[in-house]
Amino acid sequence: MTKWLLLGVGGVAAWETAWWARRRHLRSSQYGCAKREAVRLGKPLVVVGAPDGGVTSGYGCGDVTVDVAGSICPNTIQADITKPLPFTDDSVVVFVACVLEYVSNYEAAMRELRRVAGKHVYVVRVEPWTLAGWFYPGAKRRLSATQAPVCEAAFP
Repeated sequence: MTKWLLLGVGGVAAWETAWWARRRHLRSSQYGCAKREAVRLGKPLVVVGAPDGGVTSGYGCGDVTVDVAGSICPNTIQADITKPLPFTDDSVVVFVACVLEYVSNYEAAMRELRRVAGKHVYVVRVEPWTLAGWFYPGAKRRLSATQAPVCEAAFP
């Protein structure tokens, strides 16, 4: 019995480790695309959701980081993305990683991100079939894992 339990736990750990590596690669790749787009357009890159070096690592701080809890990033705005952000319309490129599952008002957050970035919003979501998607504290919804392919903005 113990042997089968250990095999099961080991299988789950291997599954989650593989998905963690995939998520980290996706975050890193999508962040790189957003950064290149910001340079190409001559606009600041705004990162929504602070990189923490833990399970959500794989990307940088951008020119400005927006996070509801603050951040260790040098240019951080502590703000709720469901409320007006201090950027003019279509003035930035936005990179969002694993945040939209946790906001209190998804529709308001999407309106605000579209307002400040127009079509230049790059999104990475939590895959709903992973343990992180099911058990991460504070998740208000499980969004579909369908997202823009790497290097395509989320909102055409």
